[in-house]
Amino acid sequence: MRINHNIPALRTLNQLARTNSKMDKTMQRLSSGLRINSAADDAAGLAIAQKMDTQVRGLKQANRNAMDGISLIQTAEGALNEVHAMLQRVRELAIQSSNGTLTAEDRKAINDEVDQLKQEIKRISDNIEFNERKLLNGEIDRRAFSNNKKVADIVSMSDTVDPGSYTFTVGKAATQTYVDSIAKFDVPTGVSGKININGEQVEILATDDAQTAFAKLRDLCDTVGIDLFKYESGSDEKLSMVVREYGAVDLTIKGDKDLLVKLGLQEANANSTPVAATEGNNVEISGISGSFPPNTTYTIEGNRIVFQASEGFQLIAEGSINILDPEDLETPKEAGPTGEVTLDILETGPLDLQIGANEGQFMQVRIQNLSPTSLGLDNMNLNTTESSQRTITIVDDAIEQISSVRSKLGAYQNRLEHTVANLDVAAENMTSSLSRIQDADMAAEMAEYTQKNILSQAGTSMLAQANQRPAQILQLLQG
Repeated sequence: MRINHNIPALRTLNQLARTNSKMDKTMQRLSSGLRINSAADDAAGLAIAQKMDTQVRGLKQANRNAMDGISLIQTAEGALNEVHAMLQRVRELAIQSSNGTLTAEDRKAINDEVDQLKQEIKRISDNIEFNERKLLNGEIDRRAFSNNKKVADIVSMSDTVDPGSYTFTVGKAATQTYVDSIAKFDVPTGVSGKININGEQVEILATDDAQTAFAKLRDLCDTVGIDLFKYESGSDEKLSMVVREYGAVDLTIKGDKDLLVKLGLQEANANSTPVAATEGNNVEISGISGSFPPNTTYTIEGNRIVFQASEGFQLIAEGSINILDPEDLETPKEAGPTGEVTLDILETGPLDLQIGANEGQFMQVRIQNLSPTSLGLDNMNLNTTESSQRTITIVDDAIEQISSVRSKLGAYQNRLEHTVANLDVAAENMTSSLSRIQDADMAAEMAEYTQKNILSQAGTSMLAQANQRPAQILQLLQG
């Protein structure tokens, strides 16, 4: 027996320390609920758990992103629902205005409502937004640039138009049909009669002065979609009538000869007829090249060019127009610029919704420009039966375009709702896997703690016994 080194006590103390260390770890797991509290607990498991935690948190944020995308789409679709309703009202008014029982005053009242509806459509397209992102003005569509906006510029494009450079040549600018008076605008006092322009007419009285006569003519021209100007030609004052639409639009003047002579629209000799209109023309283009599909065709109306190809490809541009300067109406029909135009369409611009936990896992949302100009509503009016008939077709095309966009938005929303459901399932399963690696099994840890607690108590008791053994040597010494 030795007293300098109590080997049994040392052995017991060492074992007790091990037991207490394991019990400490078990207590830490029980208190935190985690199996891995530090890298030393499970180095490989910690690395795997951190990677899984990154994915789970990313999936949950992607879920919120997708829900925000749904809210944005619902905002845009709700606005388009109102645009749809307004277009339906405009079509209804166009059918009403086409009825021959209405007077010019009736049609003016109808047209006033149409003008307000057009302004509201423009306001919605310009101002509707979600979190300060404009939705319907083309801001979340692909970016497009013209290398020469004076020659031609892009109006809108379909989703199937790929990024690239679209080149064509404008050989002739679109012009407006117009009439310039051949003689001075004389004060028609003492001359009465009727003047008819494109089927609508007004009566000029013998007592009307120049201002009154001009005002009547101006209102008549406005009814049939024509701008009326007075301009100085030398010492004379002359009239110019310019159709607002571009292309070969009818402009026919008839009326009492004496009145037309006074207005400068007919020569005084007996065999003359009212001055004939100079017919406008559509923009002319050629040389389609670049990124246009090989089967691209185009249609032209006035200064608008609509390129179409298979798979719903549509690109709408506006060609150059003649320059009308009201300050210099002696030469008001200067030809617009021509030449080669390249429309560069970039990949950037669409709204990218991050709907995955990793880089590149996003979907693009595109909403084209839906302003009255892009919908073709600019030249719409209901002042005459003929223009009301044209408006029906214009509105039908606009309704079809809005319906197409709303259908696309509905498809986006359905996709995002499936995305949300998928992200929920993926996050749930990933969390389950993370839990198996990182979370403590509380029942097993409690059993482990109970075992180590008993061993600790037993070790403490045995350490006390081992420490008493050197005292037994005194009995030998006392012999």
